[in-house]
Amino acid sequence: ALTSGANALLKPTVRAAPKLRVPAEAGGAVASKSSVTSSTLNLAKNIVGAGVLSLPAGIAACSASKKAAVPACGLIAGLGLVSAYCFALVGRACAATGTTTYRGAWESAVDKDSGALITGITTFKTLVGCIAYCIIIGDTAGSLLSGAAVPELLKRRDVFLSLFGAAVLFPLSMLRDLKSLAPASIIGLGGMLYTAGVTVLRALDGTYQKGGRLAAALVKEGKALPKFGGAFSPGGSLLFISMLATSYLAHYNAAAYYDELENPTLPRYNRVVYGGFAMAVGFFVAIAAAGHRTFGAASQGLILNSFAGADKLANAARALVGVAVACTYPLLFKGVRDGYFDIAKVSPANQEKQRTPATIAMVALTVLAGIKITDLGFVVAFGGAILGSAIIYVIPSQIALSACKKGKLALGGAEKLACRSINVMGYVLAVLGGTASVLSRMGKI
Repeated sequence: ALTSGANALLKPTVRAAPKLRVPAEAGGAVASKSSVTSSTLNLAKNIVGAGVLSLPAGIAACSASKKAAVPACGLIAGLGLVSAYCFALVGRACAATGTTTYRGAWESAVDKDSGALITGITTFKTLVGCIAYCIIIGDTAGSLLSGAAVPELLKRRDVFLSLFGAAVLFPLSMLRDLKSLAPASIIGLGGMLYTAGVTVLRALDGTYQKGGRLAAALVKEGKALPKFGGAFSPGGSLLFISMLATSYLAHYNAAAYYDELENPTLPRYNRVVYGGFAMAVGFFVAIAAAGHRTFGAASQGLILNSFAGADKLANAARALVGVAVACTYPLLFKGVRDGYFDIAKVSPANQEKQRTPATIAMVALTVLAGIKITDLGFVVAFGGAILGSAIIYVIPSQIALSACKKGKLALGGAEKLACRSINVMGYVLAVLGGTASVLSRMGKI
């Protein structure tokens, strides 16, 4: 049973259900509103990206014992709940302060002079995410097309990514609001659901166990066989925690989910937040536990690479993961474009004029980076761990505490304690993530 303190986190008491004023877009157009269902699906897809496929390897870094999945899944669920609460805090702060952006909530509650820094942090993190997705799309296409009966020109990374960017990523990035992105989110979630289903099936059907049909295929292909057992690794645990700490990153869009929600009240917003995060936790737990149970120490950084090339179901999952990543790209891209307009202080009227050329330029930039870069490297891993912890834990909790101190947001005693604890935890996770990045670069873990 949940304690009264936990209930306070999940269902914060409010005197009324505040609504945000919906600003008109440039040219007098009003952004389309998104239903609770559409927003929930968008949020789930915003969270569930290709990063979930690295979680089995994260558990394996801790221990190859099959029992390791149990505490690992508990940690996955726990951090999911904390991340959801922090996401909900941003919407509550926006409602309380009358703001409609992540930066606006910070400036109103904490400090007007440091708002540009907040935008810079979120813009950099989402830009890196878009580049990472282009790299994943390029890698996935390369493996799938290598033996396919397609023109040799299409097998070139630069040609494929350029065409894919123009034909798929650009149109998706031009969609105006979260409601328009709902169909893409449904497609993307369908791809990840299939992938999770295949991963769970292979954990249960025994085909990768000793003597199994696909275990023999692994031997034939020269791939590592599943391996279990071994001692607990403190260094590996540090790596897993730092990996998991930023897995739920979507908070740069928290204000947008409130602002673009039909009839935006706090109870409806909380249904979106906890529904979306619950779906994400389900995906994370299923893939992490099943992937680790199937391969143990042989779990690769992208769990689909551990499956045999002869596994037709896994091959279909590889293709669908590429589709899922493409469908997540525009949700991150929204943060990049909005951040650019904010930092450059582009007026609403000029935003509409610059929207198309800015989108073309930014999509082209991320595609070019995806062509030229195959490993984002230490700087991104180190900076991402620190900035991700700031965006998910530190900034939302600080906004809530400062807004409460100024009398703009009501927090009970349990919530104040929770926010202070989360704030400290965010700094600790940032240090752990940075340390793990350094040690991993040095080959120590």
